Amino acid sequence: MTLVESIAHFAKPWADAYADSKVLMDSVTFLHVAGFLVAGGLALSADRAVFRAARADEVTRRVQVSELNAVHAPVLAGLAVAFLTGILLFLADVETFATSPVFWVKMGFLALLLGNGALLSRAGHRVASGEAGVGSWNLLRRTAAASSALWLVAVLTGVMLVNL
Repeated sequence: MTLVESIAHFAKPWADAYADSKVLMDSVTFLHVAGFLVAGGLALSADRAVFRAARADEVTRRVQVSELNAVHAPVLAGLAVAFLTGILLFLADVETFATSPVFWVKMGFLALLLGNGALLSRAGHRVASGEAGVGSWNLLRRTAAASSALWLVAVLTGVMLVNL
């Protein structure tokens, strides 16, 4: 038995329950999309604010960096919901997802998104601690730009998964 077959065998009770219940299907899918919507919406809004603050005065920048640093917790909460429901979606059809290149590309982009989020958070804390030199703001702007692009690619690959 292959690893994929073993996981599918382990997940069969869940997959059967999921396939037999529209309420369960809709609930898990809703929570997955809602987690992404909340996390991505907050992140894209924060990214936009970084771009605007980069051209503003020092007081505006400090306020924006404070807001940026505060938004990481709700973004991570939304991602946690999306991650947990993503596991449930994966377990509902292991053989389809485990062998799908699109699924693995999406997972790769999500890993890049998380890594970039860590860089963005670190850059925000550096700026907030007074290391607000040009280099810190440039890093903050670059990571915000990467964040915006990665969120959109994650949504695109998620849409592609729906059509498998």
